[in-house]
Amino acid sequence: MTKLAFCVAFLFAFSLDAFASGSIRGRVADDAGKPLTFASVILLHAADSSLVKTELTNENGEYELTSLADGAYLLKVSFSGYASYTTDRIAMAGNAVAQPEIILKSTTKELKEVAVRAQKQFVEVHADKLVVNVENSIVSAGGSVLDVLSHSPGVNVDQNDNISLKGKPGVNIMINGKIQPVSGAELANMLKSMPSNSVETIELIANPSAKYDAAGTGGIINIKMKKDNKTGLNGTVNANYAQGIYPKGSFGFNMNYRNKKYNFFTSFNHSDRVGFNHLMLDRRFYTGTIPSGGYVQDNHFINYFHTNVGNVGMDYNVSSKTVIGFVLSGDYLPIRSTGLNHSDVIDSVTNATSTHFGTSSEANNYYGNYTANLNLRHNFDSTGKTLSLDVDYAGYTNGGQQDYHTTYTDHDGASIGTPAILHGERWGLTQIASVKGDYTQSLKGNVKLEAGAKSSYVIANNNPRFFNVIGGVNILDVTKTNHFIYNENINAGYFTFSKEWTKWSTQLGLRAEQTIANGNNETADTSFTRNYTNLFPSFAVQRHLNADNDLGVTLSRRIARPSYQQLNPFKYYLDPTTYTEGFPYLQPALSYSAELMHSFKQKFITTLSYIFTSAPLVEVIQPSDVESKVTVQTNKNLTSMSYYGASGSYQFKISKWWNNTTNINAYYANYIGDIAGTYLNNGSFTYDINTINNFIMPKSWSAELSFNYQAPQVYGYMDLRPTWMLNAGVQKNLFDKRATVRLNVTDIFWHGYPSATSYYSNYTEFFVAYRDTRQAAVSFTYRFGKRTLPPSRRHSGGAEDEKSRAGGQGG
Repeated sequence: MTKLAFCVAFLFAFSLDAFASGSIRGRVADDAGKPLTFASVILLHAADSSLVKTELTNENGEYELTSLADGAYLLKVSFSGYASYTTDRIAMAGNAVAQPEIILKSTTKELKEVAVRAQKQFVEVHADKLVVNVENSIVSAGGSVLDVLSHSPGVNVDQNDNISLKGKPGVNIMINGKIQPVSGAELANMLKSMPSNSVETIELIANPSAKYDAAGTGGIINIKMKKDNKTGLNGTVNANYAQGIYPKGSFGFNMNYRNKKYNFFTSFNHSDRVGFNHLMLDRRFYTGTIPSGGYVQDNHFINYFHTNVGNVGMDYNVSSKTVIGFVLSGDYLPIRSTGLNHSDVIDSVTNATSTHFGTSSEANNYYGNYTANLNLRHNFDSTGKTLSLDVDYAGYTNGGQQDYHTTYTDHDGASIGTPAILHGERWGLTQIASVKGDYTQSLKGNVKLEAGAKSSYVIANNNPRFFNVIGGVNILDVTKTNHFIYNENINAGYFTFSKEWTKWSTQLGLRAEQTIANGNNETADTSFTRNYTNLFPSFAVQRHLNADNDLGVTLSRRIARPSYQQLNPFKYYLDPTTYTEGFPYLQPALSYSAELMHSFKQKFITTLSYIFTSAPLVEVIQPSDVESKVTVQTNKNLTSMSYYGASGSYQFKISKWWNNTTNINAYYANYIGDIAGTYLNNGSFTYDINTINNFIMPKSWSAELSFNYQAPQVYGYMDLRPTWMLNAGVQKNLFDKRATVRLNVTDIFWHGYPSATSYYSNYTEFFVAYRDTRQAAVSFTYRFGKRTLPPSRRHSGGAEDEKSRAGGQGG
């Protein structure tokens, strides 16, 4: 199917390639007659000012735009420090047009006389997404990417670092358009290790179109890393320090060299962060309604992260129509974790403490990845006909050792028996290869056609082993050891049609995905095979009611496949009575979603949403099905989930110096399922509020004050208690705005930690997880090089969905 789709895309591209021979050339100079090098020359359709193509002037200030189709155009010329200039209407009919010299007037004098300062909103509202401008956030400085996500509008990070968007789990995390192949704890560790000052923006896409991979019933969060698009040699250096209960620091740089033919870029970031998780648990087991014992537990974990992240890449303009490029990236994350557990054992008869046990643990693990992307983009002509190709390869490794030492004592503290010692060794490698092609064709009447195909292959190989240490000898524990291998091939193709009228716009799309997968537990000698094909239609229509009001409707179907980690039946222990484990029999979740959106002046956007998901994947903390008084944290399929939501994103300009963005989400989610002998039909109404205030002050100072509140909510079998955070910060620009210093405090009153209760017919659990969310931080950023901005080329590779699911790293 994939080969046929590629052939169709190529034939379609060349069959529609019309003859276009018109050209426009000219020269750009300043008001003294000197040529302006690297001035931006933008060609627009005269009818609607839509972009046709762009070019830069050479060292003589000259430009030439070739292969232009017949029609009417406008030229817009701009250069930093000069007023932009737009020409009159230019008619093309296969002819060559020599434009008169364009003179740009300097604005330097006016800028010196009048200081005008504007501050970009922390949250920008678009019709199809919210954009969080991380680099413009004062309170985000010094934190991690996970910290930024935790107080982004509509985003919730629970006690196990699972991420949901507007109350919906199943979110796919993308970095620069590439879905990440890790999930669960590994995804959280990666996001914790990434400093926030390496990120430019975060896009929150609740209802993606058919062009995106169909994976992710909860939507997409796309993290865009910083990339300098200026000409010549440019870059930034940064450093920050944060202090909570434990210290955190990072430093890094990114550099870019760009001319008319080449664009070289590289970056590196190093961070050392210490975090903690103080997890308190009260677990009770029942036989019917009669108590049968339990545990009251106090756990304290400290994690030491040492991260190195880097990349290098190049774009080469083969011609004015074709660009090829490559990106190589990698990171290495060693983590040392220590843990102390104290548990009171509750007697089943007296319901009082009878004995105790304590577990000390130490783990030394590492995570690493290396990725390579080759890409090509070809513009056939000036009508918007383009073809892009991507080839991706990624490898994700992990390994390490864990040691657990458990002692038992009676009510008076006297030792019982001999200590239990468990030693674990882990190794894992996930490899992903994909090829992807996308074709875009613009036709008359504001019609756009898009088609594409993709094929990916994944192999995840994980081999964790556990040993009981008896008399100093390691004895393999086959009940805890398994070698799990998972193979998956996904073939996909899509087609979208969009058209714009004066008052209306619409988009229709259809995506087909075939999944072939098999998993083998080499230790237990069990396996499974899956082969299924799904269709994913999408529809969007927007009505421009008047100058202030727009109305839109979107419909789509999506899928949430289990991650490789969620399928792997590997056990990761907290103490002898608690562990996490994958479940190899998980099924993909399918969802239908509909949204109605109203926009007023592009500043006040209100959305009504409905989602129905069959077999939703949820994280559960349940009593073990095979062991007595043991608790398992895993993922299971429920029967269904129904979601009804209303959200609003509103921007207010309270004064010339005070801007406010407030986001509100209110929703009702109802879950139906049957797990651990407990029938579930439970739902509740909840809401969250996120409000951000930006203040522009004299002498290059600015400030930010933000507040977010999450009301009580239901997630499957879990009732979550409310959380809230207040954050504040100030910022000062220095050295002609080349340097920025930021000071901030997050979670000032320390109420951003999660707590919840899980209810089953034979088990209840209450937990509270205190974390290092209250921090004071200082950061410094310095920008060097030229400030001339040419048109930029942002590129995302093709290994998207796979990179969000490669959590099968053995724990």
